[in-house]
Amino acid sequence: LLGVAGCNFVMGVPGADDVMLNYQSTSFHDALYARRVLGLRPAPEFEAWLQRAGVFEPGEAARLAEGLAPVFSHVLEGPAR
Repeated sequence: LLGVAGCNFVMGVPGADDVMLNYQSTSFHDALYARRVLGLRPAPEFEAWLQRAGVFEPGEAARLAEGLAPVFSHVLEGPAR
């Protein structure tokens, strides 16, 4: 609804849901879905960063890359031992 109304900024906060309080936030996948449904693309410089970081696959259609992007993997893997 926000995308159709012309809103150009939505913050995704994954893991911020509380279903017992009937509160659900957006996630990064929600923004990707809204772009696809409305035929929109990210800002060119942001899309270029997403591709360089390995979050998106290179190409015409904005598509999530398989697996975890290397730029984020160190957070989950922890320091090298």
